[in-house]
Amino acid sequence: MFKNVIGLIVEYNPFHNGHLHHIQEIDRLFEDNIKIAVMSGDYVQRGEPSLINKFEKTKIALSQGVDIVIELPAFYSTQSAEIFAKGSINLLNKLSCSHIVFGSESNDLEKLKRIATISMTKEFELSLREFLAEGFSYPTAFSKALFDEKLGSNDILALEYLKAIKAINPKIEAYCIKREKTGYYDDEKDNFASASYIRKVLLALNETKENKLNKIKNLVPEFSYKILEENFGVFSCLNDFYDLMKYNIIKNYSSLKNIQDLEVGLENRLYKYSLENLKFEDFFNKVLTKRITISRLQRILLHSLFGLTETITERVKNKVSFVKILGFSTKGQEYLNYLKKSDNYSERKILTSNRNLKEILNEEEIELFNFNELCSQIYRIKSTYINIGYPIIKKD
Repeated sequence: MFKNVIGLIVEYNPFHNGHLHHIQEIDRLFEDNIKIAVMSGDYVQRGEPSLINKFEKTKIALSQGVDIVIELPAFYSTQSAEIFAKGSINLLNKLSCSHIVFGSESNDLEKLKRIATISMTKEFELSLREFLAEGFSYPTAFSKALFDEKLGSNDILALEYLKAIKAINPKIEAYCIKREKTGYYDDEKDNFASASYIRKVLLALNETKENKLNKIKNLVPEFSYKILEENFGVFSCLNDFYDLMKYNIIKNYSSLKNIQDLEVGLENRLYKYSLENLKFEDFFNKVLTKRITISRLQRILLHSLFGLTETITERVKNKVSFVKILGFSTKGQEYLNYLKKSDNYSERKILTSNRNLKEILNEEEIELFNFNELCSQIYRIKSTYINIGYPIIKKD
């Protein structure tokens, strides 16, 4: 059908010039390709709601050359790098991707493969546990266990992608593209800027709409700018959900210990400060400890909001329950029709609408589908959008 079926793991929060560079590089490197993006839906890996909703992000992705967009459900997208990567690779494997292409600060695939192999040994695990027991946060402990090897945020994710590929389907080929011009937290350089910087600009207080949009205009493709301009005023951020999170923490205090990623004893800090009349920033800083990164605490707060437990995580960690298609191009539609002819099509659990779920999914899978829908319903409390229930189609 297509010589190269390329998988991308993305968040597009929001879509910027670096993301476009990634897509253009794939077209330059791989002839006769189809590009399939597994994309974080309404919540992202740093433990935050997406700036704009998953359907708006899908429109942008399709406009910039992605052929199929599939949703990375909230029970993967708000997890640590390991589970985020496993969920993503498992989903792309369901669509028979031949390659996974990801951004990297080092752009040294062989070095990343060596580190990935080391990090899967018992000796490394033992060393990591020792550093964690000393009170270091996970990223610091990980670095120390690698003899102080410093890795960028994209390289850390790359390691997890490589480990997941090895465990799920070693036939998938990994390929890395150098992250262009800017790091994760960097400001603008030559019309390239990180998504983090663009969000900081758009969410800044005491700035006019015109000033904010002018600052990002050259950092994102034209269609991405148009969508961001249309959604201005309904951007989502974590503190929008503060009251809901406090309510859930107080109401469910006795079962908080079951929440995914929660460190023992942290439930008491969450409960204690939820009872106080604090601004979100003050609440967050009082709960935060040296052992926990900002992103991890943000993920914990979202998990408490969703009711995402260790039990649910164990159920989804190593197997995919469904593949929800958010959108496709004409070429993407051709490929999906091609997959329908495969003997194992029913095992792929591909959903192109929210109807007739019982014909495709079993009871447990429907339960997990509904859990993800519930997470999006919570998102829509603060940022209304129509849940269309079927994919966005981009006609050529």
